[in-house]
This record gives sequence, C-alpha cells and structure tokens, in this order.
Amino acid sequence: MELEKLGEKKTMLPIDTSSYDYKFNKTLNEDVKLVSDEYGKYDLDIRNGDYINITGLNSLQNACIIAILTRYGELRDNPTYQGFGCRVHDLIKDNKTRMFLYKLEISLTETLNRMRRIKTVNWLNIVENDTHSYSVEFNVTSINDETIKGEVPL
Repeated sequence: MELEKLGEKKTMLPIDTSSYDYKFNKTLNEDVKLVSDEYGKYDLDIRNGDYINITGLNSLQNACIIAILTRYGELRDNPTYQGFGCRVHDLIKDNKTRMFLYKLEISLTETLNRMRRIKTVNWLNIVENDTHSYSVEFNVTSINDETIKGEVPL
C-alpha cells in the first residue's frame, strides 16, 4: 500500500487485523455506555435505536461497573466471557460479619484484577446502605497509568 504526499511515495506497513495484539488494542478503550437512574440501577444508553459507545477513561469506569454488576458465570455460554463477572452477588445475603466484609472485598478485588485494562486496584470501600444493601467505591490504575474511581450499588 503506497501513499503519495507532496510528490513523495511512502510505503505503509500492513496491519494484521487477525492478530491478538490488534484485537486487544482495538477493544481496549471502547465500551457501551451505561446510565444510572435515580435508584442507582444501570441500563444501556440507547439513542435513536442505537447503543452509545464511549472511549478512554469513561470506558474503563464503565467496564468496571459492568464487571461488578455481572454475576460470575452469567455469561458462561459465550466463550469470550467465561470466568467473567463478580461473585459478590452470591454473598450479599450472608450474615454481616467481618468475614463477610472480607469476602466481599476479596471478590471485588479479584474481579477488578482480572480485567486486562487494570494494572492496580488502589483501594475499595464497601459502604453499608441498610440491611443487606451495599455499595462499593473503587479506585484503580489502568495499564496506561491513568487513575479512575467510581461507585456501584450491589
């Protein structure tokens, strides 16, 4: 493939669109946008009958929310997402003890650490809203050394 620019010919390197690196980087910063209602419930943002995609840090925050809100194994029929999701949903109805809060923290940390876009989970804060109702505040560093934070109701 050649390009002409001001009378010069330049040869471009071919892009292997079937390679793992290409697919990894192509999907690295894009996700469907989620919107939260007044009750803290999330849904896909759809306008004019089409999904809204977001990129960059907004995409990473969105991906964290999706990973935390998805039950572990919920997408097991899709080979791309085997092992995806969070185990906190199995724990929420347990009796509130220190061990319960520790298990929540471990499950949330493991979920975020499994994400390929996250380098480090900096901190988590689990907040009890009322009996058996919690939310988690998180702060993570991306593989590009950018930091994001967010909050998700459990």
